[in-house]
Amino acid sequence: MESSSSLSLAIVFESPGFLRIYEDGTVERLIDRGTVPPSSQNHNFDEAREGVASKDVVLDPETGVFVRLYLPLLEVTDGKGRVPMLVYAHGGGFCVESAASPLYHSYLNKVAAEAKVICVSVDYRRAPEHRLPAAYDDCFGVLEWLDRQAMALEGFMSLDPWLASHADFKKVFLGGDSAGANIVHQIGISACQRNWDGLCLQGAILVHPFFGGKERIASEVGRNEVVEHLFKVVDGDWSISLPVGADRDHPFCNPVGPRSPALSALVYPRILIFVAGKDPLRHRGILYYQALRKAGKDVDVVMTEGENHVFHLLNPMSENAPLMMKRISNFMRSSDHRNH
Repeated sequence: MESSSSLSLAIVFESPGFLRIYEDGTVERLIDRGTVPPSSQNHNFDEAREGVASKDVVLDPETGVFVRLYLPLLEVTDGKGRVPMLVYAHGGGFCVESAASPLYHSYLNKVAAEAKVICVSVDYRRAPEHRLPAAYDDCFGVLEWLDRQAMALEGFMSLDPWLASHADFKKVFLGGDSAGANIVHQIGISACQRNWDGLCLQGAILVHPFFGGKERIASEVGRNEVVEHLFKVVDGDWSISLPVGADRDHPFCNPVGPRSPALSALVYPRILIFVAGKDPLRHRGILYYQALRKAGKDVDVVMTEGENHVFHLLNPMSENAPLMMKRISNFMRSSDHRNH
């Protein structure tokens, strides 16, 4: 439950400028960009002009988890025209944003149009109402749903018509920014114990991953006032997202911590990581990259100097935003030239 007016109630938790929890359990999200409908609910939508169609598919009526599918305009509509899929987990510190927020709706429209892929944006359950691993479970469940969709091609059950006509289930990528990138990592660990019949994961894209640890490192120390404020939000965020009693070396927070699974277990054949030069979390991404290299993984890292956390979303007119988009698009397209 959310409310923007709980003035008569005591605040029991506050993450400055981010989120409040009141004594009755009401959650007030101070960052609320609202929602936008998919194109399927827009009677004036012109697919030829817009280039990307979208619709929502509810996967679990009980929890409310749904995916927003983005289908780019494609010239070929039969089985020979199948395109890769990008399963995307939005950021927001596990607590804010959604698959229907204007920020992510706009971004994934661009990804689908540029890369010519079907985007599957996951609206997972958020903290603090649903602490981790709820978000991980919901996103993993999307892969299970996609596997069932792939098997439906054999006639075992009904299949979403967009996926039936266009999806290449053997070319599935996972991507996410910030907390969404954290989710991508966790899914890659969980998937090592799962052999899907119809699904093949080709790679992972982690943009400005939201990781942490008990000990501060590099860009997290010697902080100025702006960064100090950021880490008040970060610290508060982890306190209401991790399982009760968990510390910051919990595997959900620190993927290279003393209790975390070996990175060699990650199922992704290829991994692409983005870090931003002014992002106070950048060294967590670099540390993750170095650990993956040490574990023998096929991984690349892209450092964008002069930019901050999720700049491509908050400042899409940045000259670096289309460069990032091109790198992501090329990463997924390059799977066409590899055999796995």
